[in-house]
Amino acid sequence: MHLLQFTYKKEEVINALRFHFLRRGEIRVFRNTLIVLLLATVIGYVFRVVNFNAMLGIVVMMVILGWAFWYLLPVSTYNKAATFRDSIRLRYNDEGMAIYTGQGERSMSWRNFSQIVETQSFFFLYRDKRTFFLIPTSAFENDEARSQFSELMQRTFADYRRKLNG
Repeated sequence: MHLLQFTYKKEEVINALRFHFLRRGEIRVFRNTLIVLLLATVIGYVFRVVNFNAMLGIVVMMVILGWAFWYLLPVSTYNKAATFRDSIRLRYNDEGMAIYTGQGERSMSWRNFSQIVETQSFFFLYRDKRTFFLIPTSAFENDEARSQFSELMQRTFADYRRKLNG
């Protein structure tokens, strides 16, 4: 049985939430649609099909939506989740993990998770597309302990992804 103890750092969690939201399929489609709309508007303006006020309106709308996705969505999610402010003790082995917080204890088998994504700062343990648990990589004693956990996750999950840039 291995033990990790950690508290989340707000800025790191907000960046992790940005990573989570921006990699979701529906947000990527929405973002790409807005980019196409912006390009069409700029091209329309260049060819005098779209007036300046319409182009300005679309640019302002994109800035507001970008702000909402980059700042508002992750910060509001962080503020709603009490877990991010708890001190966490996590024990894990080949079968699963037990999470101890100020709210109590919860044991979970690895089968409760559908996907694991490893980034430079976190392990994202997804239960479904929207629900996940974050384990900061800084919680591990050293690189060897982190590598051992990463190897355990790779052996346990067929849908294991490593995105060290995220």
